[in-house]
Amino acid sequence: MTTTFSPTSSVRTSCRDLIRQSGSVSINIPALVKFSNEIAESIHSNQSLQVAEWDADGWHYTGKTYQRRQYQDDDLYELMRMERVALYILSMDAINFCFWPSSSSSAKNGLEYEHLAIALRKVAEIDDISDGRQDHADSGDSSTYVRAESSYALSPSNLATLTATKLKSLLQPHFPSSSESIVYELPEIDVRCRLLNELGTGLIDHHNGSALNMISKANQSADALVRIILKTFPGFRDYVNRDSWTNKCDACDWDAAKSSTSVIHFYKRAQIAVADIWAALGRCSTSSQRCHFTDMKLITTFPDYRVPQILRQVGALQYTPELAAKVDNQEELDEGGVDEVEIRAGTVVAVEEMVEVVKKHLIDISEADSSKKTKNNLHKLLEDVSAVTIDWYLWQRGEKEDRLNLLGPHHRVRTTYY
Repeated sequence: MTTTFSPTSSVRTSCRDLIRQSGSVSINIPALVKFSNEIAESIHSNQSLQVAEWDADGWHYTGKTYQRRQYQDDDLYELMRMERVALYILSMDAINFCFWPSSSSSAKNGLEYEHLAIALRKVAEIDDISDGRQDHADSGDSSTYVRAESSYALSPSNLATLTATKLKSLLQPHFPSSSESIVYELPEIDVRCRLLNELGTGLIDHHNGSALNMISKANQSADALVRIILKTFPGFRDYVNRDSWTNKCDACDWDAAKSSTSVIHFYKRAQIAVADIWAALGRCSTSSQRCHFTDMKLITTFPDYRVPQILRQVGALQYTPELAAKVDNQEELDEGGVDEVEIRAGTVVAVEEMVEVVKKHLIDISEADSSKKTKNNLHKLLEDVSAVTIDWYLWQRGEKEDRLNLLGPHHRVRTTYY
């Protein structure tokens, strides 16, 4: 009997197995518990986990300015808006990695996630208001999916034929101006273009050219949508074979990798794409259930550089002196090497532990609090605590503290996975 591959379960299991044998990274349980209890007490005090909503800062494309009233059917109109937002999210998460490298020997690269998100949003907004010309849009099976207009810059057909020169011309004008000491540029533009080409081609070849069609096939399962993304787009296959310590996609057959006990699974960009789709179109939306995933708690933290940076800052994640020196001196670690993989695996396991500790402390606080409101709200608070929401909390806190120069260096790896 064939067992269906669960990418999220594979992440948890492989990372936990690796950390049990880790030589460079360990979890400081007392520090982790202290930090987690502080988060739980903040949740209790505010009666919510204080994280910003997906587009609280206005960085992302939401389709709010979309005004194509040629669609007389309100349901079809909403589906078209959702299709455009889903394509924006998939495009953003296809190229959401490694911003820090600079082409200048004297200036650092100041580009951050927000700059790319805003630039891509402005590209998505170009045709929000129709210029009156005939658009080539397809309602497909309008109860299930639609295809974006041909004028939409992020339509699958446009992504499939995009060139690196065109991509740069679309994004660069929306980045901040560079100076002698700081530049704002998107590294690895050729690689990012190839990943967007793969996104467009994959949607056309396997999902009728529709992001919503792909999402519908998951049947409201976050784990299933991660699996579909990995099957469709090889560039999202973020795993490491520890027999050879490499994460090159062609180094291990995908079917073999899914079942190999030598593979460490991460799938950061695939998982964050699903979480972004849920946050933008499912979490608070009343217009459609297709993006309201019923198993979001299966998604793990998104092991990148910011979350381990803040976990190390609070003492929950500890490095050996040798690894700490490499990170603090901003030495580049080998992509797919032992040091990088143990940092990422340790991050996954630490956040899993944090989720359990936060929930336990919330229960303890509630039992000690005689307030009826606290007890009535406990179920909702516990439901809100997951690896995804804790990741958001840590990432947002890390971004704030980094801007204030309160964090030490993060580990550096040239990679396409985060």
